[in-house]
Amino acid sequence: MPTNLGAHPHFHDRGALKWYTSLSEGLAAAKAERKKVFIEYGRAACGACRALVEGAIPHEAVKARLNESFVAVAIDCDQPATEVEDLRDLHMPWARSLPFVFYTDEKGQFLHGTSGGRSAAELLDDIAQAASRK
Repeated sequence: MPTNLGAHPHFHDRGALKWYTSLSEGLAAAKAERKKVFIEYGRAACGACRALVEGAIPHEAVKARLNESFVAVAIDCDQPATEVEDLRDLHMPWARSLPFVFYTDEKGQFLHGTSGGRSAAELLDDIAQAASRK
Protein backbone atom coordinates (compact mmCIF):
# COMPACT_ATOMS: atom_id res chain seq x y z
CA MET A 1 0.00 0.00 0.00
CA PRO A 2 1.51 3.36 -0.94
CA THR A 3 2.49 5.58 1.95
CA ASN A 4 3.28 8.68 -0.08
CA LEU A 5 0.07 9.23 -2.09
CA GLY A 6 -2.16 12.25 -1.66
CA ALA A 7 -2.29 15.99 -2.24
CA HIS A 8 0.62 17.89 -3.72
CA PRO A 9 3.08 18.62 -0.88
CA HIS A 10 3.30 22.38 -1.53
CA PHE A 11 0.38 23.61 -3.60
CA HIS A 12 -3.36 23.08 -3.98
CA ASP A 13 -4.18 21.63 -7.40
CA ARG A 14 -7.92 21.56 -6.58
CA GLY A 15 -7.88 17.77 -6.41
CA ALA A 16 -6.72 17.38 -10.01
CA LEU A 17 -4.17 14.64 -9.29
CA LYS A 18 -3.11 12.22 -6.59
CA TRP A 19 0.58 12.78 -6.00
CA TYR A 20 3.33 10.43 -4.90
CA THR A 21 6.26 12.02 -3.08
CA SER A 22 8.46 8.98 -3.61
CA LEU A 23 9.75 8.21 -7.09
CA SER A 24 10.06 4.51 -6.32
CA GLU A 25 6.39 4.30 -5.29
CA GLY A 26 5.35 6.34 -8.32
CA LEU A 27 7.26 3.99 -10.61
CA ALA A 28 5.71 0.93 -8.94
CA ALA A 29 2.24 2.42 -9.39
CA ALA A 30 2.97 3.28 -13.02
CA LYS A 31 4.05 -0.29 -13.69
CA ALA A 32 0.95 -1.71 -11.97
CA GLU A 33 -1.36 0.73 -13.80
CA ARG A 34 0.49 0.52 -17.13
CA LYS A 35 1.06 4.26 -17.18
CA LYS A 36 3.95 6.64 -17.63
CA VAL A 37 5.28 9.00 -14.95
CA PHE A 38 4.92 12.78 -14.66
CA ILE A 39 7.49 14.22 -12.23
CA GLU A 40 7.23 17.80 -10.96
CA TYR A 41 10.51 18.89 -9.37
CA GLY A 42 10.19 22.19 -7.56
CA ARG A 43 9.95 23.97 -4.21
CA ALA A 44 7.37 25.76 -2.10
CA ALA A 45 8.96 29.19 -2.69
CA CYS A 46 8.80 28.88 -6.50
CA GLY A 47 6.20 31.04 -8.22
CA ALA A 48 6.43 29.16 -11.52
CA CYS A 49 5.98 25.86 -9.63
CA ARG A 50 2.85 27.25 -7.97
CA ALA A 51 1.51 28.46 -11.33
CA LEU A 52 2.06 25.02 -12.87
CA VAL A 53 0.40 23.06 -10.06
CA GLU A 54 -2.39 25.51 -9.23
CA GLY A 55 -3.00 26.94 -12.69
CA ALA A 56 -2.07 24.63 -15.57
CA ILE A 57 -2.58 21.18 -14.03
CA PRO A 58 -6.21 21.74 -12.89
CA HIS A 59 -7.16 22.78 -16.46
CA GLU A 60 -9.77 20.18 -17.50
CA ALA A 61 -7.88 18.88 -20.56
CA VAL A 62 -4.54 18.71 -18.73
CA LYS A 63 -6.03 16.98 -15.71
CA ALA A 64 -7.83 14.45 -17.93
CA ARG A 65 -4.72 13.61 -19.99
CA LEU A 66 -2.48 13.27 -16.94
CA ASN A 67 -4.96 11.06 -15.07
CA GLU A 68 -5.51 8.92 -18.16
CA SER A 69 -1.88 8.19 -19.00
CA PHE A 70 0.40 9.20 -16.11
CA VAL A 71 1.15 8.71 -12.44
CA ALA A 72 2.09 12.02 -10.78
CA VAL A 73 5.17 12.43 -8.58
CA ALA A 74 6.14 15.64 -6.76
CA ILE A 75 9.76 15.93 -5.64
CA ASP A 76 10.99 18.80 -3.47
CA CYS A 77 14.27 20.06 -4.93
CA ASP A 78 15.41 21.06 -1.44
CA GLN A 79 15.27 17.36 -0.49
CA PRO A 80 16.09 15.82 -3.86
CA ALA A 81 15.89 12.18 -4.76
CA THR A 82 19.12 10.93 -6.32
CA GLU A 83 17.23 9.30 -9.19
CA VAL A 84 15.62 12.61 -10.13
CA GLU A 85 18.91 14.48 -9.88
CA ASP A 86 20.38 11.83 -12.21
CA LEU A 87 17.55 12.35 -14.73
CA ARG A 88 18.24 16.08 -14.74
CA ASP A 89 22.02 15.73 -14.99
CA LEU A 90 21.88 13.14 -17.75
CA HIS A 91 18.97 14.35 -19.87
CA MET A 92 18.47 18.02 -19.03
CA PRO A 93 21.85 19.54 -18.12
CA TRP A 94 20.65 22.78 -19.73
CA ALA A 95 17.75 23.11 -17.26
CA ARG A 96 18.07 26.16 -15.01
CA SER A 97 14.55 27.36 -14.17
CA LEU A 98 12.14 25.59 -11.84
CA PRO A 99 9.98 23.70 -12.11
CA PHE A 100 11.71 20.90 -13.92
CA VAL A 101 9.17 18.45 -15.32
CA PHE A 102 10.29 14.98 -16.32
CA TYR A 103 8.25 12.40 -18.18
CA THR A 104 9.44 8.80 -17.88
CA ASP A 105 8.18 5.36 -18.70
CA GLU A 106 7.24 2.94 -15.91
CA LYS A 107 10.90 1.88 -15.62
CA GLY A 108 12.10 5.44 -15.07
CA GLN A 109 13.53 5.84 -18.57
CA PHE A 110 13.48 9.49 -19.67
CA LEU A 111 10.97 10.38 -22.40
CA HIS A 112 10.73 14.18 -22.32
CA GLY A 113 11.43 17.10 -20.03
CA THR A 114 10.95 20.84 -19.57
CA SER A 115 12.37 23.62 -17.44
CA GLY A 116 10.45 26.69 -16.28
CA GLY A 117 6.82 27.71 -16.27
CA ARG A 118 4.31 26.12 -18.63
CA SER A 119 0.85 27.20 -19.69
CA ALA A 120 -1.95 24.64 -19.96
CA ALA A 121 -1.52 24.63 -23.76
CA GLU A 122 2.23 24.07 -23.50
CA LEU A 123 1.71 21.35 -20.92
CA LEU A 124 -0.77 19.58 -23.21
CA ASP A 125 1.83 19.63 -26.00
CA ASP A 126 4.45 18.21 -23.62
CA ILE A 127 2.07 15.49 -22.42
CA ALA A 128 1.26 14.51 -26.00
CA GLN A 129 4.94 14.37 -26.90
CA ALA A 130 5.77 12.19 -23.88
CA ALA A 131 2.71 9.96 -24.33
CA SER A 132 3.70 9.23 -27.94
CA ARG A 133 7.12 7.92 -26.94
CA LYS A 134 7.71 4.32 -25.99
